[in-house]
Amino acid sequence: MGKFKKPKKPRGQDLRRLEDFVRLHEGVEAYFEPETATMQQSLLMVARGGEWDRTTIAERDHAARFCSKLGIPFYDAAIVGYPERMRGVKGKPAPAAPSAEELEAWFAAGPDESK
Repeated sequence: MGKFKKPKKPRGQDLRRLEDFVRLHEGVEAYFEPETATMQQSLLMVARGGEWDRTTIAERDHAARFCSKLGIPFYDAAIVGYPERMRGVKGKPAPAAPSAEELEAWFAAGPDESK
């Protein structure tokens, strides 16, 4: 996208995809993402399980009305940040970090010479 292009409006199919996402997932929250150097402003939907989907959106107010119509919470990602549960691969929560005991055991075992 060029610096001076207007954000594109979501197509009807994009909004229907987000509506389906809300219908098929529990605990969905919406996050308005402002434009950055690499991405147009967008509307991000994050489910309780960490799954997420997004589409570009032309106006913040339109996104807020859309979320109000769906009955889901609407946040500004630039203010509140992103929920931890969406980190990791799309559709899956991020794996748990190893515990201190697991790391100690791994370091104590030394290099794997079977390779």
